[in-house]
Amino acid sequence: MKYTSGLEPFDREDVKKNIICKTEKIAGKIDSLEKLKSVIDNELCAPWQIKSSPVYKRCVPSLRDIHDAVVSMTSAHLSEELLQNSTEVINAFSTVIEIKERVIEDMVYVWRYLLIGLFLSMFVCLIYITLLRWIAGLVVWLSLLAIVGLLSFATYFCFNTWQYLSQDPDHALVNPTSRALRGKVNEILNKPSTWMVLLIISAVLSVLTIVILIFLRARIRIAIALIKEGSKAVGSVISSLFFPVFPWIFQLVCVLCFIYIAFLLTSIGRNTFKVHGLNSSHPNCICKNGYKNGDMCEVDVFQRECTAPGSGGPCVLAGCRFFQQESDSTITYFQLYNLFSLLWTLSFFSGVAKMILAGTFATWYWTFKKRDLPFFTLTQSIYRTLRFHLGTVAFGSLLLAICNFIRALIEFAEVKLKKYDNFFTKAILCCFRCFFWCLHKFLCFISANAYIMCSIHGKGFCSSAHDAFSLLMRNVVRVVVVDKVTDFLLFLGKLVVTASMMIGAYYVFHTDQLRLLDNSGRDVKLNYFFLPIAVIGLGTYLIASIFFSVYATAVDTLFLCFLEDCERNDGSSERPYFMSKRLMKILGKKNQKPKHN
Repeated sequence: MKYTSGLEPFDREDVKKNIICKTEKIAGKIDSLEKLKSVIDNELCAPWQIKSSPVYKRCVPSLRDIHDAVVSMTSAHLSEELLQNSTEVINAFSTVIEIKERVIEDMVYVWRYLLIGLFLSMFVCLIYITLLRWIAGLVVWLSLLAIVGLLSFATYFCFNTWQYLSQDPDHALVNPTSRALRGKVNEILNKPSTWMVLLIISAVLSVLTIVILIFLRARIRIAIALIKEGSKAVGSVISSLFFPVFPWIFQLVCVLCFIYIAFLLTSIGRNTFKVHGLNSSHPNCICKNGYKNGDMCEVDVFQRECTAPGSGGPCVLAGCRFFQQESDSTITYFQLYNLFSLLWTLSFFSGVAKMILAGTFATWYWTFKKRDLPFFTLTQSIYRTLRFHLGTVAFGSLLLAICNFIRALIEFAEVKLKKYDNFFTKAILCCFRCFFWCLHKFLCFISANAYIMCSIHGKGFCSSAHDAFSLLMRNVVRVVVVDKVTDFLLFLGKLVVTASMMIGAYYVFHTDQLRLLDNSGRDVKLNYFFLPIAVIGLGTYLIASIFFSVYATAVDTLFLCFLEDCERNDGSSERPYFMSKRLMKILGKKNQKPKHN
């Protein structure tokens, strides 16, 4: 608060006591408001004083003193609305501070148990991936049968409801108590035609699902077998599960560098200020140079030329406030370059990780006798990628970065074109967004399979992308089935692992199964028992995403190797199949025994 406005007479002891000056001699000579204004204008005394305390090397105001400041401002006859808004802000700030302190207190008590929970989540992920070689088929078939059962029940329910409403039009299926919903619900759900549409949809979906299960059952069996093979491959090279942590750290460093550089670029420019808070009907601040609300101003000029009416002190409600920072257009280009660099580096490190993992699992597949797999398979794949394939990854990541950069520009243009909000601009932007979203998905699909094909044959990006796309298009049905079955199973795995860990955390933290002690050895209770549960759930999902991304890469790599194996080899002693016996049995193929002379 400013002690120089609305305080008459000056001989109040609380005002004198709170004057902060550079030297005690100056403070002793101040005996009037005019002298106080003079020393404040010369920056010899502080115009503001609010007590604060150090928090992480920063001065944070005390809530009690902020409250006292608001009470003091009441004597200056401030508006009731301003005081009410200030009180609401203070209460909200106080609530946030209190919640923050309680959260920190809880985290101090349970951080060790959170680390234990996250390590257990890693162990659960390993167990689930190991079990997939035995339970993958059971989970997939039971899930598909459950979908058929739900669709069949939906068809039966819709048929009964349609028949019930058709026999007597006066029947009411639902009678909501809400007046706002009564008309709409009665109009939609109480019509037989609505349930006829739902009946047709559910019946068509049921028939399609049954047809898919009948005619694509062999390809579903191939997908399940490949998922099981992926579990074996990951189990054979267990270090591959922890490898994605390193690219993730590099990506995190890139994001932090991007934020740091963006802040540095933002700080380059000239700050502009505008006059704010002047009241023309009841003047609360008189400016000799004719300042009006919205005029550009300078802080020093405003403090010198504008004074509060009556007291002649500095203005309280009006001021020269920061408006925006003006910068040269070159800074905008630097910001765009910084954004493009971020998108490229993120795609690059992600591509390097996929290339290394693809090389590891391709080596596992093309090793005829799996027991002869080299011990340093992952290390060898890292060396090959860094030595021969960084250019391939750089080119593929460049294509993705350009596409993502254009998408970012489209989103920025949409924000800027809000004032021209009409049907034509909406349609154009929607078409662009849809096109580049599809292009992004296509490039992700092509680049991932190009990296796999490059790890198998060692060709460049374009040749590998062409070979991978041609191979996949020749087996498009298998591609769709394997991709969807794998995505479903991995998503289900993430949910199972995350839910199991959260249930265990709930049992530990909410049912008093865990005894927490403070530094003095006394029992303590958590302020928010759901906080550690949420932290463990979020951490488990992130860990499961990292582990299952390795598993998804393994399945995709083995699938391409399997298709290449089917086209390249014929089972003879000269060109034997490298696939497992389970896959050969599904396809009705086998390797010939070598002839002995």
